[in-house]
Amino acid sequence: MREEGFADLWLLAGGILLLVGTLAGSYAIATLGLLLLAALLTARLWARYALSAVRYDRSLSTERVYAGESVSLEVRITNRKPLAVPWLHLEDQLDPHLHVRGFGGEDRPVSQGGIRQQVSIGWYERLCYTYDVECARRGYYRIGPVRLRSGDPFGLYEREREDRDTVAVLVYPRLLPLQDLDLGRLFPFEGSRPRIGTIDDPLNIVGARPYAEGDTLRQVHWRASARSPELWSKVLRPTTEPGLLILLDVASSERPWQVIDTESLERAISTAATLAHRGHAARWALGLLVNGVQSGTRHRIRLGLARGDGPFATVMEALAKAPPFPMLPFADMLRAERRKISRGTTIVAVSAAPTEAVREQIAIYRRNGHRILLVDARARRHEVPA
Repeated sequence: MREEGFADLWLLAGGILLLVGTLAGSYAIATLGLLLLAALLTARLWARYALSAVRYDRSLSTERVYAGESVSLEVRITNRKPLAVPWLHLEDQLDPHLHVRGFGGEDRPVSQGGIRQQVSIGWYERLCYTYDVECARRGYYRIGPVRLRSGDPFGLYEREREDRDTVAVLVYPRLLPLQDLDLGRLFPFEGSRPRIGTIDDPLNIVGARPYAEGDTLRQVHWRASARSPELWSKVLRPTTEPGLLILLDVASSERPWQVIDTESLERAISTAATLAHRGHAARWALGLLVNGVQSGTRHRIRLGLARGDGPFATVMEALAKAPPFPMLPFADMLRAERRKISRGTTIVAVSAAPTEAVREQIAIYRRNGHRILLVDARARRHEVPA
């Protein structure tokens, strides 16, 4: 509610006129004071209930899009009372990376971080507006909350309210043309056939079994063994599917104190997303390892090989929310994961700043029999295995 001192002065003036007119026996002055009081009290009462039973609802045509695509935002403003709202000012908070168009495609006036609009609503009336929201950059964005402001027809009294309800849109990374990556010769997703035989996926632990002679230390399920007097071994999910494991480096410079190279980082993430998208289209099992933390946790992004729409959506969501800084050096992650990855898996390591230590780890992978490719997103090239 804004300062209403000016309107209250008019209330005081009306009261004085009514009193003076009554004491002086002046019908005209008393009537003027009475009319002024009635108008001001009506305005005050109108403003008090202006926002009562007013609902502001939003809905999105879809909650998941790719960067560069648009989503339709429908806004419904409903007045559920027998009192008109002569004016209603709306300010809906919006992330700067979401660009709004509406009402026939023309640009809407957008303030910094919000959409402003002023409307009037009759009693028991509903207004509907549709906006085209262009999602310029990957990420997870909330639209809202909205601030509502209204009052009496004269603008003397105002009331303000904030509705905390929001809607969210998840923006996947922008996809790149596969020919730009020049990976089709090495990884021809279309027409690929599953490998013969089964492979135990070490990233997908489905249970534990008693330790058997011949099991290696890598197979021991240490967490289960700690709760039992006997050793237990991991039970891994076997797979006969062609698997694509994407290793992503979210460091955009070789030294952690250097300024983040946003363009190179986003290209690296888009490269990983493009590979995941094409692998899913070819019905490959997908996995993702990132040296950055998972959104809302303190754990590194680590998704085991799995096939289907659900795992693909999980991979794309992780890439959409991938942080712009690493949790540990990429070379350290490669070293830690090397013994956990099956040799039958196709591996693509994507980095915007591959160091010599990273290249050394890639060479060790190849010597150990892994099929691995290093993609330098900054240089827009890949290093072909010898």
